[in-house]
Amino acid sequence: MTSTATLSERISQCALNHYHNVLPSNGGKPQVSEWTVYAAIICCRHNTNNDDDKELWVVSCATGSKCTSVRPIVSSLQTQTMQPLKKHGRKRSHSELTDNDDCSCFINGIVLKDSHAEILARRGLMNVLWNEVENTLLNIPTSQPLLERIIPSTGSNTPQFQLLPDLSLHMYISDNPCGDASIYKIKTLRATCNDNSADQVDSSLNFTGAKIILSNTNDQMNIAKQYGSISISSTITCTNAANNIVTVGREDVQQLGALRLKSSRSNIPSHLRSMSMSCSDKIVRWGVLGLQGALLSMYIPSPIVLSSICVSKDPRAVNNEANNLGQLEALQRALKERIKTTLRRVMVMEKGWNVLPPEVAVVSGAFNNSKSASEYRQDKRQHDKAANNSQTVCVPKESVCGTSINWQQSSCCLSNTDKRLTEITIGATGLKRGKKPKSTKDAMKSASRLSRYQFAVRSQKCSSLLPKPDSNIQSEEK
Repeated sequence: MTSTATLSERISQCALNHYHNVLPSNGGKPQVSEWTVYAAIICCRHNTNNDDDKELWVVSCATGSKCTSVRPIVSSLQTQTMQPLKKHGRKRSHSELTDNDDCSCFINGIVLKDSHAEILARRGLMNVLWNEVENTLLNIPTSQPLLERIIPSTGSNTPQFQLLPDLSLHMYISDNPCGDASIYKIKTLRATCNDNSADQVDSSLNFTGAKIILSNTNDQMNIAKQYGSISISSTITCTNAANNIVTVGREDVQQLGALRLKSSRSNIPSHLRSMSMSCSDKIVRWGVLGLQGALLSMYIPSPIVLSSICVSKDPRAVNNEANNLGQLEALQRALKERIKTTLRRVMVMEKGWNVLPPEVAVVSGAFNNSKSASEYRQDKRQHDKAANNSQTVCVPKESVCGTSINWQQSSCCLSNTDKRLTEITIGATGLKRGKKPKSTKDAMKSASRLSRYQFAVRSQKCSSLLPKPDSNIQSEEK
């Protein structure tokens, strides 16, 4: 076993132990007849060359497999046109809003539109980084720091940070990310009529629910020109937040290397559909631009990237290295190679862009509530029913868990099991679990700590803590 494989196995065990021993079991986790996806970002301290001695801990983790748009539960609250909020001739901050204000201008940022586990785990890391930046500006020590302060290259008064040189970040996921990375060969059992013959095994490509982006128009001629002979069984036209029309479709034969959207179920109206990119595509973007996002880049200018990504082995997976269709090969093709190709192009344009693609691995550690494990159990039950020629046995179907848990490490001295570190959200609404909001102000109180709205609040607070420019310099500039 290589050192990379050994470290990946340890990372997966660290993540799985955290799920079973730290996350609360009294809500948010899937029940017996439910499945979910689990993802965690693990920090590794390289204080030794021996992989067995490297310190590992979970920084952020989450469960979830749903996405949404601005659902009626929130969008119906926008009953009046938002007027500019002014105070003493300036626009008021989020913290200065009152219960009498209409807050519909913030409504889009309240909703967690993408509650897939990988996305929530990454947003949890962003929350940890915001905590550390804020603590530094307030001169409050962080109990388990990830960042070190550096000298700003631009001579700015804004403090800047980078990941500590002896740390690296890694991601564990219970299933291959949706989109291109989830297209690989799987086997299904098929019972034979003859009791003396062995069961036959069929293989097919695993189906990704993320739909291929065909064009920025619904013009079928453009679609045919772009994709040639690809057979599209159905197309859906959606409109994103910028009022751009995007056409997505479902192929008869899945195409590799294509950009995809999580466009929700087919029975959802197009104006309520999610327009989120697939997890595979988002991970590629993080591998080039960094995990910290645009707002945090003001304080963390260099990309913080994942050093490795490991995924639990799909019990249905077929070894198909020759055709590049195995589970590991799908990760290499859809994540590592796409990031590597994009980085080559970026480095030509941006000198000094020193980023490496992540290593990928399939690990033996199993998450029993994963989607792949659930579908394997379902296939096994169907096979057993057919083998026994039973017409009366009802095969129970496991459903997706509608709630999501997100957990982040404490910035002070809270125990890992402290309930304040855990938040439960509803995937279908993108809000915290609780009562249905009856006003826009209620909806704002229901906003997750991982929402764009809350990150905007954090950014504004940190900006208010920055050292003020010298008054003499200001007068000279005038």
